[in-house]
Amino acid sequence: MICLRLSLVIVFLLLPRLCPAQTKEKVRVALGSISVNTSVIPVGHQYGIFAKYGVDLEPIYMGGGMNSLAAVTSNTVQFLSAGSTATISARLGGIDIVMLTIQSNKLDYSVFTAAEIKSPQDLKGKIVTGTRPGASADSALRLYLRRAGLVPDKDVIFISVGDSQQGRLNALHRGSVSATVLAPPYSGMAKQFGLRELADLRKSDIEYAGSSIAGMGSTVRSQPQLVENFLKGYIESLDFFRTQKERSLAGIMKFLKMNDRARAEEGYNYYVDMMPVMPYASAAGVRAVLQFLVAGQPKAATASPEEFYDNSVLKKIEESGFTKQLVGRR
Repeated sequence: MICLRLSLVIVFLLLPRLCPAQTKEKVRVALGSISVNTSVIPVGHQYGIFAKYGVDLEPIYMGGGMNSLAAVTSNTVQFLSAGSTATISARLGGIDIVMLTIQSNKLDYSVFTAAEIKSPQDLKGKIVTGTRPGASADSALRLYLRRAGLVPDKDVIFISVGDSQQGRLNALHRGSVSATVLAPPYSGMAKQFGLRELADLRKSDIEYAGSSIAGMGSTVRSQPQLVENFLKGYIESLDFFRTQKERSLAGIMKFLKMNDRARAEEGYNYYVDMMPVMPYASAAGVRAVLQFLVAGQPKAATASPEEFYDNSVLKKIEESGFTKQLVGRR
């Protein structure tokens, strides 16, 4: 008995060395906006989903367009979660950046204007904002205006504002601008303020690569396991968002620093049906972005959409049966 007890003590002493805890790798992600749509990654982080795959995640809001893009190209962060327009534009310009996912191929915004604006043509000569050049909101507003026959920066004056959606709503509410694009919960606030919803772009026939996750080609090539682990966390976070409403709402409210559950639920209901099981990029959605960029970057006219995204990691994850396992984990 003494020998047996001594043997057990030795085994327990050696056990931590024989079975070391999983080492988590620090991963920083730049967020292009603060919204319900971009809450998937922060909510997944809050509930420990990324940690399950060895990812010590740090989501950082850096703003859309060039701000977030500069962070990923300088290797300050490993991934960029933002609108696809700036990423595609950067690759056209020779930067080795590639999209790994597309969360939606629809423009998930509504165009809001001052109450006196009754049609897109009423915006001629007026000041508008899409936050910053290259941000997804900026691209959506410019595309809408072009479809309406107006030339951005010529017929309509664009200015930049800070603080993403909150900043845009504030600018429109106080009359600094005549139009912007918003999504829940900010679109609901805009309606309460008496601002006009001119168009719901989700209901338009515009197919457009929206929110994406991108990384530098060097990172994708040199750290394939890190990329795969991060994307597994993201895919499970999408599943969590679709299937765990109450917990997702709590996470959204924490991320947006809001106490109004009704507003959070409005945003959740707006986006939940748009959350894909596998967030593959589509050639059609990327082609629409390229067509949008032709005016400023002529090379976009002949560029192949497939050059701008890499679905191979998602395909590997799906073929492993990963998504089928998620149902059993809930």
